[in-house]
Amino acid sequence: MRLAIISYHASPLSVPGSGSDGGMNVYVRSMASHAARQGAECDIFTRRIDPDEPEIRMVEPGLRVHSIPAAGYGRISPAESYAGIKDFADQLVEKVAGASYAYDAVHANYWLSGMAAHTLKHDFGIPMVTTFHTLERAKQAFGRSHGDLSALRIHQEQRILGCSDAVLVSGPDEAGWLTKYYGADTAQLVEVPPGIDRAFFAPGEKQIARAAIGLPGAFPLIIYAGRIQSLKGTSLAVEAVAKVDRGLQAHIVIVGGPSGEDGQTEVSRINDLISRYGIEDQVHLVPPQPHELLSTYYRAADIAIVPSESESFGLVALEASACGTPVVASDVGGLRSVVHDGTTGLLVGERTAGGFAAAIEKLLRSPVLLRRMGQQAAATADLFTWSQSASKLLDLAGNMDSSIKLSCVHCA
Repeated sequence: MRLAIISYHASPLSVPGSGSDGGMNVYVRSMASHAARQGAECDIFTRRIDPDEPEIRMVEPGLRVHSIPAAGYGRISPAESYAGIKDFADQLVEKVAGASYAYDAVHANYWLSGMAAHTLKHDFGIPMVTTFHTLERAKQAFGRSHGDLSALRIHQEQRILGCSDAVLVSGPDEAGWLTKYYGADTAQLVEVPPGIDRAFFAPGEKQIARAAIGLPGAFPLIIYAGRIQSLKGTSLAVEAVAKVDRGLQAHIVIVGGPSGEDGQTEVSRINDLISRYGIEDQVHLVPPQPHELLSTYYRAADIAIVPSESESFGLVALEASACGTPVVASDVGGLRSVVHDGTTGLLVGERTAGGFAAAIEKLLRSPVLLRRMGQQAAATADLFTWSQSASKLLDLAGNMDSSIKLSCVHCA
């Protein structure tokens, strides 16, 4: 089995937590890595960020990353990213045409990658699997959009859906969004949730983890991990901790960097909150960390907070759970599949600082409940592994027939 994996705007080799780098980077790298360990040959194609980076990097046996120069280097805007996709796709086609081997399937990640994968599918007659990760119409339903590219993105997502032989969804909520907002055929949707790697994400000694990250162990610690942006609720997390009873002396560590159009604005909001509530000593800002090091931060924390407006899955919540850390999360989307309310953490229906503060206080005031939830969270997380997810992808890719869609009749 040989897979061409397209991850145009998010390199699997980048450190997640800022800019456009987040859970998708982890997903692409982990899925491909575990597919390679099961005997597949995996080639990931991504946009070259640094002009000095090599064209091809061998990550591990069976897994290579190909960097294609398109749309300039460094961080680029969504409009620039869209403008560069045709050049990227043309170069991708040339690479595949010049290879001494053929691909059994192409796996697209995100709508921009889907545009390139669509070209690859029709030029070479290979089946196409798509993982959207986020959907524009779902974002609109939550009051979010992609600005000037919104209508264009919706058109392309519809087109990619029509061309995909299968679409991987992380859970029931994402499947529901595709059927409700895009009219997807349920037979086309295959549930393949993300996973965790137990080599890194597992319970451990809290005090040792605290010492490793340089924080004292005398106070309750809340962790927020991910990109700093309003969609993820970073400033909401800070304000929630500020509203927790001062007698509990709760601290928060934020591991991540600004992302998206309002990333810097969100950083300003956080600084304003710190000054307004006088919590300078309670907020610890840490730059994005290599993915495998995040586990130490999860183990060091008493609670993980995930106050997102929406999530198709919620990888942070799963990874924290795997480390034995209960999660307080928004009662939205895929977070409901990861956080079992009252068992492995708490889901907050009232997405306000007060609502999250109340949930945090409930756990901190009951050490027995906190410990029990942590144990149950770790046990529940065992159900999600990257090895199982990769196996499902390989089984799917090995049993697809793309002939019925090669004429592009089904494309929007």
